[in-house]
Amino acid sequence: MLFGYPIDATSNNWLHECICEAIKAVHSAIDDEGAYPGWPDVLPEEHREKLKTRRGVRDKLVGYDLAVRQLSKEQRDLILDALEGQNRVADLLAGDFDCVLLDGLPKAVRPLVSDLFGFAFELLSEFRIRDEQYQAIYSARDDHVCPFCGTEFFDAPGAAREDLDHYLARKHYAFAAANLRNLVPMGHKCNSRYKKASDLLRKADGERRIAFDPYVHNELSVSLDQSQPFGGSTENTPSWNIQFVPDSAAVSTWDEVFAVRERYRRDHLDPDYPRWLRLFAGWVRGMAVPTDTDASLLEALQRFEESWAQDGMRDRAFLKAGVFRMLRRHCEAGNERLKQQLRDLTAPADPVA
Repeated sequence: MLFGYPIDATSNNWLHECICEAIKAVHSAIDDEGAYPGWPDVLPEEHREKLKTRRGVRDKLVGYDLAVRQLSKEQRDLILDALEGQNRVADLLAGDFDCVLLDGLPKAVRPLVSDLFGFAFELLSEFRIRDEQYQAIYSARDDHVCPFCGTEFFDAPGAAREDLDHYLARKHYAFAAANLRNLVPMGHKCNSRYKKASDLLRKADGERRIAFDPYVHNELSVSLDQSQPFGGSTENTPSWNIQFVPDSAAVSTWDEVFAVRERYRRDHLDPDYPRWLRLFAGWVRGMAVPTDTDASLLEALQRFEESWAQDGMRDRAFLKAGVFRMLRRHCEAGNERLKQQLRDLTAPADPVA
């Protein structure tokens, strides 16, 4: 992804932590051969008042208790291992750890775990925890775009909520379904068309992979420097070579899951390139910027590139800046065909007779 979210956006994680502690209280009571702790005593004391009227949580915990009491100690410990492991989000994404998945648990408890933590996920909206998280993320940057593509705009808080993705898919990592550390706002296209319910940690053939941690991530830059100015989808369209700096194994996962290079090429670079050239020509003429010499052409390209670079992620400015940087570098390298094309494009219009 192109940039990360502030870790502070995950700080109000009390609901997830409360449900996890309730699960542990159930197991502790069973291990001690005791009765179900009762409602709302099964919850941590500091959160009982907030949840005591939530009958859905109450009933799902009772059902969980009844099912788990039928299991062996070994099976119950496996469940606790999964609870702990599935919430080690940073370690899982970095490839430093593997956990028990939902389908590795006894069949009797799988739907109960999914229902309980799925219900807790829905409560995030009722308690406005999702809104607080999104406000913190939205306010952290000025460009307000999805970091998984850099091209989808985020609406302001108060509008219909952006998709809140289960970064580690809840069909595999159900214990993390309400964990803010595993929940990331994401553009609708990124979430619904590309990522869907794919497992970030494993390819389709089961091979393990690593992925970016949305809350512990430095910015990436997009480089088009290795593109060729001609010979792409048309004779006068560049052959795009899209690189991400710095490169890493997590970049490969991101590109595979979200089809970033494909989307940049198909949806933006190829269709918008002619228009961006016309914008450059209009700017040159409007500002009376000379381009008749090599030095003046290079200066014009650099000025136009820098004007887009100042806009960061807004309206695909980072791609526009990358295009004109690439053109400038090819002109610096002596590409006479490109220089002539740009001079023809920016030549003053013939006066109307």
